[in-house]
Amino acid sequence: MENLLPTAMSVNSQPGGLVKWMDRALECAASVERTFGADDVHDLRVALRRCRTIAAALSEVHPSPGWRKLKRISRPLFRALGDLRDVQVQRIWLKKLAPPGDPLRRHLLLRLAHQERDCREKVEKALGRFDRKAWRKLGRKLEPKAASFPQESVVFERLALVRLNAAIHLYQQARRRRSSIAWHRVRIALKEFRYVVANFLPRRYQAWGADLKTCQDLLGEVHDLDVLRAETHKASGVFDVTETAKWRERIEDERQARLRKFIARMSGPGSLWLSWRKGLPWSSSLVDAPVPARRTA
Repeated sequence: MENLLPTAMSVNSQPGGLVKWMDRALECAASVERTFGADDVHDLRVALRRCRTIAAALSEVHPSPGWRKLKRISRPLFRALGDLRDVQVQRIWLKKLAPPGDPLRRHLLLRLAHQERDCREKVEKALGRFDRKAWRKLGRKLEPKAASFPQESVVFERLALVRLNAAIHLYQQARRRRSSIAWHRVRIALKEFRYVVANFLPRRYQAWGADLKTCQDLLGEVHDLDVLRAETHKASGVFDVTETAKWRERIEDERQARLRKFIARMSGPGSLWLSWRKGLPWSSSLVDAPVPARRTA
């Protein structure tokens, strides 16, 4: 096991950095209120997701109503930001996939501009209702509970293994079903595994972080393209069928290219699923999800 984990990195005694991420969310919220830029929206969503993921993990090892309260306070803003982020990302993809003169691109950009205004208004309302004072107070209250188990604790190793097995199981389902919903579930499960490792198992994250981020980015782009594909489908009644079909084919080509890269990383003797499992103890003593068979990517 030692050969799988770097030893140079010091391990912080406080797991997760919950208060750090809660403070970071407040800083990002102030930036979003000033700019509503795509990067600021993304940063705030990441900070809130970190807080929510840490709370979900810690609620399993140290039950407290405070974890539910954290998720309840952040939920409206987190969801509103997700809708705005989807629109902003679709706009980026549209500009990437077609030249300015493309009629469907112009139509969809105009449509997205209206949607973005609506989403921005919802985010503004959610920010106005986001109780920053209660958020700070809750962070200080939860800080000692978050420190109950040190980083690299056996508790978090087992929790990471549970998350990993869930992601493997959903991956196998997605390989059979090949639906956008199935791959979206894999993306969420992999993200949950990544955040448990990042927040509570820093030595492993030093070794696995780059691969985890690459895989998450690939599935994130698949999700973005699925959302854009649904948006182009709505334009079928306005534009010629052949025109919208060309767009869907273009989107599908980009989508499949990313899925092939992801599957190649998760298949065969060099499978990242296997590598991550070997780096966690008790991987054979718990009830494991079946390991994916070797496939040709």
